[in-house]
Amino acid sequence: MKISTLKDRIEKKANTIERKQNTIAKKMAQIEKKASKVRAYGYDPEGSRYQAAETEDHDTIYWLMCDIENLKDDIKRNEDQIEECKATLEKYEKQLAGELEKEATFIKEVPQAMKDCEAMLIEEWDDSDKRRREFYKEQEKELGYREFIKEYKASGYQFIFATDEQIHNNNVKDARAFVLDLLNRVKEITGEVTDWSGVRLTVGNQGFPVLNGNVIGKEGTAEVESIYAGGYNIQKLHIRTLVKAI
Repeated sequence: MKISTLKDRIEKKANTIERKQNTIAKKMAQIEKKASKVRAYGYDPEGSRYQAAETEDHDTIYWLMCDIENLKDDIKRNEDQIEECKATLEKYEKQLAGELEKEATFIKEVPQAMKDCEAMLIEEWDDSDKRRREFYKEQEKELGYREFIKEYKASGYQFIFATDEQIHNNNVKDARAFVLDLLNRVKEITGEVTDWSGVRLTVGNQGFPVLNGNVIGKEGTAEVESIYAGGYNIQKLHIRTLVKAI
């Protein structure tokens, strides 16, 4: 999930908690006003709603006590919702911390060649996904809904309605995940990386990005070799990167 999305969700949850806390404070003030009226009649605001039975005050006290009980129920409900919001807020904060850590790792450790690869992957995947979307649109018109579903499944039909923004955001996420996964696989062999200079981003014979070269670390050296498949017609480019100790 994007850092900006998590920050927005955290802010919204925090605002929800604040609103509910303010609601509780208002309802507590309302309880105190009604309790003061009960006491003014000489009755206990913590007592039974029937404590004024068989007196001329019965109806007044009964409804005041009902109001107090309802307000207490509202407060309990808001308190429960606050606890749920806090649990969700804690989850979002942990996710944000994880994403910030990934971002820091990316900025600090990932070499420029891998960053360039990420950018090229996003561009290529955006283009291929848009071509795929147009292909599905034409196929749905030609085949009709039922035959289209048989051929391309529900996932293909749903992809027809993907926006450019949705396509791009998914590819940004996937490209970043690809690069970070590669980084972790390299470090499993090399330990702390001391030299990325042997890794080069090149362009394959079909114009697609390829990462190759050696990475040197404190615990060993890893060879990175990339091969790709797809990237033509409506097939999305798939990169398989091999990492081995040498």
